[in-house]
Amino acid sequence: MTGPVNWSAVRAVCFDLGDTLVRPEEVATTGQVAEVLGIGLQEARALLGQGAKRRLVTPQDLAHELAAGFGRSRLAGQLAAVLMSARCRAEDPPLYPDVPDMLAALRARGFALYAMTNMLGSSVPERDPDVFRELLDGVFYSARTGAIKPEREAFAAVEDTVGLRPQELLHVGNSLNADIRGAAAAGWHTAWVTRNHAAGPQEPAVPTVRLRSLNILPPLLPARAAAKTTTSEVTG
Repeated sequence: MTGPVNWSAVRAVCFDLGDTLVRPEEVATTGQVAEVLGIGLQEARALLGQGAKRRLVTPQDLAHELAAGFGRSRLAGQLAAVLMSARCRAEDPPLYPDVPDMLAALRARGFALYAMTNMLGSSVPERDPDVFRELLDGVFYSARTGAIKPEREAFAAVEDTVGLRPQELLHVGNSLNADIRGAAAAGWHTAWVTRNHAAGPQEPAVPTVRLRSLNILPPLLPARAAAKTTTSEVTG
């Protein structure tokens, strides 16, 4: 724990997907794209973050765009295979074993539950996977909101849709920059998931709570979600 816990005003919890709720691939899609194109991982992340995570696109179209952009049209087929595999995985995501019971416990206590992810537009399923529709109240994809974490607009998209203020929202994620610093800058409460860190990672430099497992989360939250704040209470 790197900061005090005062989550009495929290009414909704928003989770990152990859490596928070969902088990990551051995080699992430971005890494596979980098390998096919013969470029560095950081270059691939920058390339895909510029536009591919901010709009919906088919795996085939994105594959052709990437191949053409590097003057390597012959690689379109390989790229399409990588992107199609990612799409199939997103349609049936493998959850960590501590996720279903944790979400069920929070829902039973009245918390609204969401997920927010910087996902390639080519991976976004046409409709949320059954497991998410059963366990969550909604999923916010960067390819649909047009904003990626840690941008303030990504968090504002959630606030505007669910009708809650920053202090009523808790964001739980594994990325120090995208999830923890981004959410903290937006005024949200945060919890930092570090389940796969073999050694202690760098400190976040913002108040947060470190979780080695999501089983730790429910006991830290109130027994019931905070009641809706009325207009008179907000304006005083």
